[in-house]
Amino acid sequence: MPVVWLTVYSDLITNEALFFMMLFASVLIAYQKGMTEAEFRDYMRGVSSAIHHREAAAQVMSETGKKLAKIEGVAGVKMSDKDLRIVLPEPVLFESGKAKLKEEGAKVLTDIGTALAATRYDLAIEGHTDDVPITQTAPPGLKRWQLAMARSTGLGPYYSNRELSAARALQVLQYFSREKLLVPERLTAAAYGEFIPAVPNTSDENRAQNRRIEIKLVLRDRRAMVRAEQAAAAAPQPEQEQAAPR
Repeated sequence: MPVVWLTVYSDLITNEALFFMMLFASVLIAYQKGMTEAEFRDYMRGVSSAIHHREAAAQVMSETGKKLAKIEGVAGVKMSDKDLRIVLPEPVLFESGKAKLKEEGAKVLTDIGTALAATRYDLAIEGHTDDVPITQTAPPGLKRWQLAMARSTGLGPYYSNRELSAARALQVLQYFSREKLLVPERLTAAAYGEFIPAVPNTSDENRAQNRRIEIKLVLRDRRAMVRAEQAAAAAPQPEQEQAAPR
């Protein structure tokens, strides 16, 4: 498995090369359009802003990759233009067919939460499985409340891959929140079951790769958040209804 920070660093260098190519293409386009000096300044101001935003995002991703070095060897890190993903294979966090966090899995999540606490990321936690149908059944005589308790604590039974992936994603989300590693408003969970495999389900090895938790790190748009807060503060407050006289 590649070194986490080195993988992200190499992607950062690639992005830098793309930035310079984009800058050159922008100058060429402006020349072909016959822009005036003032128009060219305005045009390049917009290009510069876009480049700066991408550079800042890539820099944050690179720094986050270095912070995640503790999980090297147990998880993979994938980077794209829009997000950074931590991929946790099933055995790292869970026993087969269960959604109860293993003790060693909890330690890995603690390392991840600690590394991400001060970053500008929101976390979308995704549960994924292979395509082998689940055949779990509840033990005979189990009361409804006992079944609900077993399922909520991750022990099951679960009756579909979608249910299992949902329970696992929620267990990861709840751990981050319960241990106060990340504030709840930064966390979401999604259940994909067998429907978005990482590789085709054509062998036992491939199926093992598809049984995973992916934590997608999405860089928050601070300016959009500030605008939303300002709009909410400026919105007129509803008048309180006056009590009818008795």
